[in-house]
Amino acid sequence: MASSVASSGRTERFDELCEAIAREQGGTDVYVKAANVLRRANGAYSLVGLEDGGERVVYHYEGVFASAIPYDAEGVRQHEAETLARNENVREGLTAVEYAWVHPAYRDLLE
Repeated sequence: MASSVASSGRTERFDELCEAIAREQGGTDVYVKAANVLRRANGAYSLVGLEDGGERVVYHYEGVFASAIPYDAEGVRQHEAETLARNENVREGLTAVEYAWVHPAYRDLLE
């Protein structure tokens, strides 16, 4: 008897992010880049989306701040992060960004 296994949300997010990175940047290492981006989204940091152009990803830190961070096949370059907004201005900071891809958890807020 054949069985069908539905893909998990993490797998779907990985696939969506890979497609967005490939569309925005092209080139090689798309899977490695996406894995680095998703690895950074753990615990308090939530991945919001991929900025238009694909050069940076946006993270939200539990309502305290939002930042845009460059990434590549080597990893997410936290030391180059740009703070977009803090505290009560986080929503405005997140909505001011032009996104190539938005994580489903943020789509209602941003689209």
